Formats: sequence, structure tokens, C-alpha cells
Amino acid sequence: MSSSSAVSLAACLLAGVAVFSAGCSGSEDGATPDALASGPAATLDASSGDDAAARTDATRPVPPPVADAGTRADASHDAAPDQGAPVADAAPPPPPPPTTLDLHQVTLFDNPADLADWPVTTQITAVEFQYAGADGVHVEFSKRDGAGSWPDVTPPGWTGPLEYTVGIVESIDGQWYGSAAIQFWRDLAAFGGNVASDTVSMGACAAFGAGSSCQIAKNWYYDGRWGKLAGRQPATGEVIGVFVVAGNLRGVTDGSQSPAHERSNVVLMPMPAFGGARYTF
Repeated sequence: MSSSSAVSLAACLLAGVAVFSAGCSGSEDGATPDALASGPAATLDASSGDDAAARTDATRPVPPPVADAGTRADASHDAAPDQGAPVADAAPPPPPPPTTLDLHQVTLFDNPADLADWPVTTQITAVEFQYAGADGVHVEFSKRDGAGSWPDVTPPGWTGPLEYTVGIVESIDGQWYGSAAIQFWRDLAAFGGNVASDTVSMGACAAFGAGSSCQIAKNWYYDGRWGKLAGRQPATGEVIGVFVVAGNLRGVTDGSQSPAHERSNVVLMPMPAFGGARYTF
């Protein structure tokens, strides 16, 4: 080895460069110490060092990118579940039908003209058609029995007293009409017949409206005293009203046979079928 080569090798060693580096092999290439000290170091950083790092990384398991994993987790967390097409809000249910009627809305026949103004001192709690298997209408109300019940009255020519009168209300051409006409004496449970029967066949009523041969048309309101009610039979399922009045009101338009000028409320219900029905309020 020449003296100049020895100097170059010493310079390389001092610079901390391996003797097998590309630019510092100890060959006599005439490179100056300054070139050997700077050139090979740059070569290691740009080639040999990167290659070694690449080889080292290739032998290690590569973990999933943390940023990507976080992004995927957030995306799955924030995404709304698939609900399908939006569902329209359900319409609110219709209000229940009324169960009572103001008697002031009713045109009354064959009763006192001021009957609607009589105080309501009792509430009807039940109406039953074909009560206990017997023909007739049965009405339950607080003034019917007991110490606080309505007082009796004996009409002229009668041998016994009456306590109250039952009436029905019907809707005809959009207007309410009614009359208290069926007389009850104390302890009479039901009266007025099967309101849904045909008086000819004695079976179920099948002909409704005016001119019917059924019970309401033939035996309740059967002549001109009852105006538009006369000869009309409510159809099965048609809404009717029932009310009671103290004393005897059938054909008594001045209220003189009512010791207590009192009445009940008017309760509404469907017209029953031939087999009867019970309604509670």
C-alpha cells in the first residue's frame, strides 16, 4: 500500500466509515480526504441505510394503521342504523261518540213545553232492553227507589199511582225529536214491550222508518200527537236517546201530574236488536 492510500484509509476510519463502503475501499482512486469524508456518508444515508431499514421492516408484522382503524370505528359508531323509508305518523284515533244529549236540542211532543228546563236531579246509570228475559225497557237511576225516590201520583180515573214516565229520542233528518210516553208505577221493573219486535209476526223487526209495523211505531208513538215520531220505527243500530221524568207526562202538557218537576239526563245508545241489550253509563 502506498503512503497516500494509507492516509486515505486512516481518514475513512477516523470518519467512522466501514472499509467496504462504496466510496472508501482503500483503492488508489485519487480521492481526497475531504471527498472521502463527505461523499460516502451521504451515500449511506441515501442508499445503504434506507435498504437496511427496509429489510428490517419487511421481517416484522405490520400492525394496522392506527388512524385508519380509528376512522373506521368512528364511522361505524356515528352512522345511523338503516331504518328504511320514513314512516308517516299514525293519525290520532277519532274521539268517542257522545253518550248524552242536551234535551234543549230536542223537539218534544205531547209533553210540557218547558220540560227541557226542568232540573236534572238524577243520572241514568243503565238501560236494558228485554230485562231479565222479559219484554220491555228497564231504566236504572238514583231517584227510582228508596227514601229519595220521586213521589207517586195517581192520575184522574186511575186506581193506582204512577212514579215516572220513560221517553225515547230519535234523530230524523238531522233533527232530534222525542216524547216521554211510557208510564211506570213503583216497582215495575220493565215495560213497553220488545222495542225491536214486529207486532204482526212477533219476530225481529225488518221494516224500519215511517209506516213500520214494529213496536215503537205501532205502540209507542202511533198517531199525530207525536209529530214526526208518529208511525216511525228506529232501525237496529240507529242512535237513540232515553230519559225519564218524574210523575205522569203522557198527554199531560201542563206538568200538573208531576209532583216534582224533575227529570234525568238523556243517554244515547244504539237501537237494540230483537234479542235485547244492556247499556251502562
